[in-house]
Amino acid sequence: MDSDDSDYYAPATAFPIESLKGQNIDLNVPPANGMEYLQRVMLEAKRCEQIVSVPPKLSKNSQPDIVQMSHSVDNPFVQPEIKSVSPFAPSLEWQEKQVSDFSNLRQKISQRKASRHPGPQITLPSISDKKGWKQLCFGIQCDEECENSSGSPPLLSILVNIGQPMVDTLLNWHSQWLEECNHITHLHGQWIFALLSCLELPLHPDTCSTLRYIARICQQIRNSMVEPEASQLAAVNLLICLVGRYFSQSDLVD
Repeated sequence: MDSDDSDYYAPATAFPIESLKGQNIDLNVPPANGMEYLQRVMLEAKRCEQIVSVPPKLSKNSQPDIVQMSHSVDNPFVQPEIKSVSPFAPSLEWQEKQVSDFSNLRQKISQRKASRHPGPQITLPSISDKKGWKQLCFGIQCDEECENSSGSPPLLSILVNIGQPMVDTLLNWHSQWLEECNHITHLHGQWIFALLSCLELPLHPDTCSTLRYIARICQQIRNSMVEPEASQLAAVNLLICLVGRYFSQSDLVD
C-alpha cells in the first residue's frame, strides 16, 4: 500500500491489491474483473470523509428532543390505561391455591403418561375428525342443552392416549366451540381444564394464542353475568387464572 493509501483508515487486506495511483479511473464504467472491483472499492473509500454529520431538520414549531422528552413523561393529554377489575374476579389467595393444585395435577398426569403402562389403549377419532371429537366431547350439537348431553368427560384413559399435537388441536377446537355457545357448561370447563393439564411447555406460539383467546372469551362470558351461577363463575375464573398465572400471560391476570 502506498503513502496515499495510508491517508485513511482501512482494515488490512487479505491479499495484495495493485495501487490505482496515477491512473485515470472512470467509476461509471463497470469493472472488468474482480481485481478492478476491489481497486474501485478502495478508491471510493479514500474519497469518503472520515467523519460525517447531518444537522437535524427542525420545523418551525418543533422543539429540541430534550424538551419533547421532558413533556412526554407527564403529558396531561395522554392518560395511562387503567385496567378494570371484574366484581366477580376471585381473590389472590384463591388463585394461588388453584395454580398450586394445578401444578401438582400436571406432574401426576405427566408421570402417568411417561410410565410403561399408562392405561388401556382405546380407539379415538383422528386428528382431522373435528366432528367426531365434538360428538365424543358433547354427544350432541353444542347448544343450551349441551349440559345434559351424552358426551364423555375427559377421562384419564383418553388423556393418556392423545399426543401433544392432538392436545393443541383440541384446545383450538374447544375455543371455537366455547365462542359458538357463548356460555360455559360443566363439560366445557372439564375438557379445557383437562387439556391444559396435558399441555407441554414451552408453548407453541399458536397454542399460546389459543389460550389467550380462551381466557378472553371467559372474560366476556363473566362480564355478561348479572347473577352468576356459582359453578359457571368458578369455571371461567379458573381458566382465566390458569392462563394468566400458570401460563404466564400476565396481562390477562385478574
